[in-house]
Amino acid sequence: MRLVISGGVHGNELLGIYLVRSLKEEGLSFPNLSIDYLLANPKAIDLCRRYVDRDLNRSFDREMLEVDTPIYEYERAKVIAERLAGIDFLIDLHTTTANMGVTLVVSSGDRLSLNMAAELVGWDSSIKVLRWLGSQEGAFINSLVPHSLTIEVGPVPQGVLHADLFFKTRRVVLKALQLLDRGEVEGRRGISCYNITQKIDFPRKEGGELAGMVHPELQGRDYGILRPGDPLFIDFRGEVVEYGGEPAFPVFINEAAYYEKGIALFLTERVPLGENL
Repeated sequence: MRLVISGGVHGNELLGIYLVRSLKEEGLSFPNLSIDYLLANPKAIDLCRRYVDRDLNRSFDREMLEVDTPIYEYERAKVIAERLAGIDFLIDLHTTTANMGVTLVVSSGDRLSLNMAAELVGWDSSIKVLRWLGSQEGAFINSLVPHSLTIEVGPVPQGVLHADLFFKTRRVVLKALQLLDRGEVEGRRGISCYNITQKIDFPRKEGGELAGMVHPELQGRDYGILRPGDPLFIDFRGEVVEYGGEPAFPVFINEAAYYEKGIALFLTERVPLGENL
């Protein structure tokens, strides 16, 4: 199996960058795996910025890959698309400022990716699985390969390394490689995943300026249940906006990179992962 471990799709997410560098220096060897390493956005990495012109992880739309453009990330996406041609499996490393712990994001419905996620949760029950279907914001890097896992860990500030989460992520990556090398990816029943159902923006004024913040009682409660009447936002005078929807499990709460995208949090429903297999 040909496999790539990528980091630095976002240049200010240092954990993935340094983990890719570290694993490459180690020279990992597995009998049934051919492993390559990718630092996806070198200019943004040098600048310690999320991106130069545009979010690289929203730049892999098939039409854009065929268009000449001055946008750096679009041109970089073409290079990466060629690099990933013929690759079987991608492990893409990210961090979030939200309190997501170790989360496996699967954004396709292929059996191998879902089975891998189930195996890893069976191995470590603290891991969460998040299902991100569709490409409303643009195609992600894993749209270039048939099988993939995105490992998203937090909370980690942008431009900062977090040793505990670094080694937790390393442990998950090595376990994934071991499972793939041994062909031990049968999947497990009884594993839950969180399917994204809705995104919620901050309260805003007519011109788009923020009119409120995530309520402190919600901050840090990723994967905790959000019920009708629970505090959701608070404005700058202290007035509370309550949640009025159906019970749900919020994720990416107050993610720093999503302010520009008009997202304060996502809502999810918890379902058995087996229903997706």
